[in-house]
Amino acid sequence: MVEQWDLHDGRRRIGSRPQTIDEYFALEQSLLMPLPEEPFETGRVFTPRVDRYSQIAVRTNRYSVPVRLIGKRVRVVLHASHLVVYNQNVEVARHERLIAKGGCRLELDHYLEALNRKPGAFPGATAFEQARSAGRFTPVYDAWWARA
Repeated sequence: MVEQWDLHDGRRRIGSRPQTIDEYFALEQSLLMPLPEEPFETGRVFTPRVDRYSQIAVRTNRYSVPVRLIGKRVRVVLHASHLVVYNQNVEVARHERLIAKGGCRLELDHYLEALNRKPGAFPGATAFEQARSAGRFTPVYDAWWARA
C-alpha cells in the first residue's frame, strides 16, 4: 500500500509549481550522495560506571556485567528491546531491556569468576535464583556447582 501511495504521490504537484514531485526528484537525484557504508546506530548511548556488585544502572534499572569490570566505565547502547554493553569497543554483555522501573537483570555467567573464589555466596546469589527461575541453570552449571 505504501508503494502505491508513493507512486500516486509522485504525480502530485505542490501548490502551483510547474513540475510534479517525480520530476523534481529526477532533477535532484544525481546530486544525492550515496548512503553510508556503516549502519546508522539507533540506540541511545550511556557511559555508566560498574559498581561493586558488578552492575550498571541504565535509566531506572540495573544490569550485570562481568566482574572484571568493577570500577570501570563502560559504554551502553540502549535499544527499544535490548541493551548492549561495551568495554573498549568489545561487547561484554547483552541483556533484554527491562521495561518496569527498578528492575534488575543479572546474568549468572558474569558472576562465576567471583563465585568460584567465594562458593559459599552461591546459594543466596540473586543471579543464581534468576537463572534457576528462567530455566537457564544447565547441567554444565550443575557440574560446576558440584565441584565448587
